Amino acid sequence: MDTKEFLKEHAVYQIYPISFKDSNGDGCGDLQGIISKLDYLKEIGIKIIWLSPIYESPMVDFGYDISNYEKINPLFGTMKDFNELMEEATARGIKIVMDLVVNHTSDQHKWFKEAIKVKTSPYRDYYIFKQGKRDEKGNLLPPNNWTSNFTGSAWEPVEGEENMYYLHIFTKQQPDLNWHNPKVLEEVKKIICFWMDKGVYGFRCDVISEIYKASFEDGKVRTEPGNPIGMEHYLAKEGNHNILKIIQRDVIEPRGGVLIGECGGNITTEDGKKFLDKELDTFFQFETANTYRSQLSKHIDPKKLKKTLIHWQEEVDWNGNYFENHDQRRVFDKYVWGKYEKYGSMMILTLLFTLRGTPFIYMGQEFGMHNYQKALPLSQCKDIVTQNVYQMVKRMHIPSFMALKLAHKYGRDDARIPLSFTKEETRGFSTTKPWQPYNSSFVEYNAEDQASPKGILSYFKKINELRESRKVLSYGTIDFKMFDDGQKDVLCYLRSYEGESMFIVINLTNKKRNLPQKIKEQNEWRLVLCNYDHVASYLRPYEAIVYDCGRLSLKR
Repeated sequence: MDTKEFLKEHAVYQIYPISFKDSNGDGCGDLQGIISKLDYLKEIGIKIIWLSPIYESPMVDFGYDISNYEKINPLFGTMKDFNELMEEATARGIKIVMDLVVNHTSDQHKWFKEAIKVKTSPYRDYYIFKQGKRDEKGNLLPPNNWTSNFTGSAWEPVEGEENMYYLHIFTKQQPDLNWHNPKVLEEVKKIICFWMDKGVYGFRCDVISEIYKASFEDGKVRTEPGNPIGMEHYLAKEGNHNILKIIQRDVIEPRGGVLIGECGGNITTEDGKKFLDKELDTFFQFETANTYRSQLSKHIDPKKLKKTLIHWQEEVDWNGNYFENHDQRRVFDKYVWGKYEKYGSMMILTLLFTLRGTPFIYMGQEFGMHNYQKALPLSQCKDIVTQNVYQMVKRMHIPSFMALKLAHKYGRDDARIPLSFTKEETRGFSTTKPWQPYNSSFVEYNAEDQASPKGILSYFKKINELRESRKVLSYGTIDFKMFDDGQKDVLCYLRSYEGESMFIVINLTNKKRNLPQKIKEQNEWRLVLCNYDHVASYLRPYEAIVYDCGRLSLKR
């Protein structure tokens, strides 16, 4: 099988290592913990694992601040452990995708240390240093008005240098690389080759749509979360596309690998099409994940979700489809809520595995991991985003309870709860107190219990097997119009490929909805999968149905 086809035909399972499985009793997940669960992953049908960063790091942003790209963080193990993981995964037919973070490094990386220490160092040009400016009263100001994705100014004064700043569009401990310098591209190529020569299948590229700063003019003032001031000067710029084309051509393709991109900000479908033109093999956009009812609500609006999904599916050839990851809160109480939430979890899995594109599943999603029922006290929140959002909102003189609500909505602590393999006190994760508290509620949502015949894990295995066995669900076209009856929160779509057709109907709500009349009339269709015991004459809350239409011949 062609290596690019492998990504199209199989789901990608993301592991956030510190929260996956602890093997040495320190309360933190590690590489040996992952190795110990490879048989579990093989048994549920996983063929590709994406590892969030395991490189050497001060862990200010939990590994997304890298101090050495060619060393393993001792928290997770050693290079020997990594080599063993590669060997054991390969033996089970599982490929490994690494996380590549090259918008920035850690401020503890040797490049940045040299850049700060010696002004004439060649590493100075690896980063973005700029002189500040003065206002009308002569006060010193940063080079421009850009703000960080993590709140506050995107510029940090250089200690010991008057009126000199460096750029960081995330934390001040994550200085941005200067992609105008061709040496940076050459360094990144070496990093990619280092890991691919060890057998790595490819890379998921962190905030890859923001690496190239096209200008340093002041930005338009913005207030919406996730869109900092200045982003229009570096989001999806032509230089960005040129860099990715070179990396794909010179390094990824010759080694038979894949490149997956996280494309944040308000990228458009036109941007997406460009990223798929000999640059990325697939990518994530944020619009679908942010279809909230309102800025204060933690619930997704099903009508907005339907409209947004259809837009991206119709306009972009190969989406990276996801509903959970290490930056996004769990499905429960975001996409689904109430007494039908178990059916809602299965509905989301059905949607994920039947849309066109590569499904990305986040560890624990396969058995219904939940967010905390009662939000963690701020003192126990380890995510820098949670802390920063709370402080930012408080500075606006907004009441503490509302500031905390927004901090938990945009924070990432819920996504990083240690995994529950069992319902035991230690959840099968560790033998000691975990680095972050377990979820004390929803204990029945664990891998062991949800492996029962009617459990979420059992359903996950069915929908995963279905997609892998039916090429129409990988390569088929997708048509949202043929059976749509105007219900704004019900998705109906037809997948077709080489004379084969499958039809999917999804109720995105926790209310009853009509089963479209056209579907009732197709009595020759064969039921393949339903998240309820049987199909009724109407759609129940969060119901998902998959039909085999054979060689489609419609009754009209």
